[in-house]
Amino acid sequence: MLFNRSKDRIFYQTMVDATSNIVEAVQLFRENVETLEEKEKFAEQLKELEHKGDDYTHLIIKELNKTFVTPLDHEDILKLVNYLDDVLDGIEACTARFVYMHVNKTTPYLIKFGEVLEKSARYLQEAFLALEKRDFSSIHRIAIEINSLENEGDKLMRESISSLFEETTDPIELIKMKEIYQKLEGVTDTFEDVMDVMESVVMKYA
Repeated sequence: MLFNRSKDRIFYQTMVDATSNIVEAVQLFRENVETLEEKEKFAEQLKELEHKGDDYTHLIIKELNKTFVTPLDHEDILKLVNYLDDVLDGIEACTARFVYMHVNKTTPYLIKFGEVLEKSARYLQEAFLALEKRDFSSIHRIAIEINSLENEGDKLMRESISSLFEETTDPIELIKMKEIYQKLEGVTDTFEDVMDVMESVVMKYA
């Protein structure tokens, strides 16, 4: 197995814990965008999860620096954890924007983005669980699912921004919502980035 030594388990378990943290963050995000009524509270909770994600990243980097033989190439592990960190940073950044940009009303597009992100996060966690088992067929299947969700994110961004230019008369409102929609689409891109690295790992070890 890829992770068959006790030291390997640290890397595997930490990456799985990081994906669990992302799942929790995305669930909070989806709950938040349903109404945006408690956006300050959710922003604080997301910030705490973002700090927790940083701790996972630092732990893996620390272990990489003192471990000569690792379950995957050092570079691949570093890419995976950095992209996981980017996913969480992107979700937290969007939640913070609801507060400091004074977004007080949700939209159907925000709710749909929340659903796409939650599905992506659950697939991502499944992929890291499959990695330890060398379940490469599942990883390939998940990569296809996340690619499909990324395409859905692209479509949502185009539709949401088109709607803004058709319906929004306040230029400030248009600017801030356009930025948020683009940021959310960027998070769906980062989910796909993680899977691109994982598929390259599978090609090395299959």
